Formats: sequence, structure tokens, C-alpha cells
Amino acid sequence: MKSSECRIERNKYRILRATLELFKVHGIKKATTHDIARKAGVSPATVYNHFGSKEDLVRAAVEYFLSSTAADFSQIFKGNISFPEKMEQILSYKSDMLGQYQGEFMQTLISEDPEIRHMIDSVYLTGMRQMIFDFYEEGKRQGYVSLELSTETIVRYLLIVRSGMAAESVLSEDPEHNRRSMQELAPLFLYGIMGKPGK
Repeated sequence: MKSSECRIERNKYRILRATLELFKVHGIKKATTHDIARKAGVSPATVYNHFGSKEDLVRAAVEYFLSSTAADFSQIFKGNISFPEKMEQILSYKSDMLGQYQGEFMQTLISEDPEIRHMIDSVYLTGMRQMIFDFYEEGKRQGYVSLELSTETIVRYLLIVRSGMAAESVLSEDPEHNRRSMQELAPLFLYGIMGKPGK
């Protein structure tokens, strides 16, 4: 790769990192292109040259966020620990993520924007689908997931929960509220309204 191409890629990476960091603190609407450029150490013109409009930058940041998240989940799935430990790490990761980002950004991830929907459905979920299947199959082998449930049904349930969250716009602008909600939803997701067996 030529040095000019390396510089372009470095700038794109810095811009995307700065974008996500500002989205964490201020949300999408309040984080201006000038703020992003300043945080990334580039000119506003450089941001526009690489990403065009702010809407395109938001989509690029979502794509970068999704690929980073998928890589993190992949590391958890491949870890040499038990199914419950992996599940705990996944739920903790999601809880922390909701506690870090403004609700506005998280709502964008479950929005009906066609380009973001395409990214999530055909890129992110398709790429993750086999890992998710393997994860729940592992849970069945270890005796933690009901053998009466097909893995396809479990994955369908995950999609239903996600769609329900999108339809209800349940995410608050307050990241701490979102983190607490995730912590409350986790046992409901795992054990249903009857609670954990033996309690």
C-alpha cells in the first residue's frame, strides 16, 4: 500500500474513532462535524472528503461500530470458558455498551434506516449467525440450553426481541438508564418471568 493510501486509511480510522467517542458523550445530533474533525486532528474538509455528509459519516461509524462489536463477540465465543461464563460476558458487554453510548446512537442501530438495516441484517447478523448458532449448540452440549428448543427458534426469538425494542423505541437518552434496563432484562431473557430454576 502506498504511503498516501496508508495516510488516508489512518485518517479514516481516526475520524471514525473520534466520531464514536463524541457520540458516546454528546449523541449524534450534538456532535458536529467540526467537533469530530478537531478530535480526530484533521480539518473539516478532510472529514467531508472521506465521508461526504454527516449522514454518511453516521452510517460509516455504525458500520465500524458493528464490525468492532462483532470482533469482540467472536473473541468471547471462541474463549476457553463455559457457556454461562460466555453468556455473562456477552450480557456484561451489552450492558456496558448501553451504559457508554447515548440512547440516540443506540436507537440509530435499531432504526428503520434502510442502509443501516442492510448493514445489520445482511452484514452483521449474517456474519454472526453461524457464531450464534455454534454458541447455543455449545450451550446444549454443556446442558445449559434446553434440548427441546431448536437453535433456529432461539435465533428467531433473539430477532423478535430486537424487533420489539426497535418498534417500542425503548432506549432512553440516558445511558445509565439503558444499562440498568439491560441488567433487568438479562434474567428475564434467560429465565422468563418464572425466574431461575431453584430460586
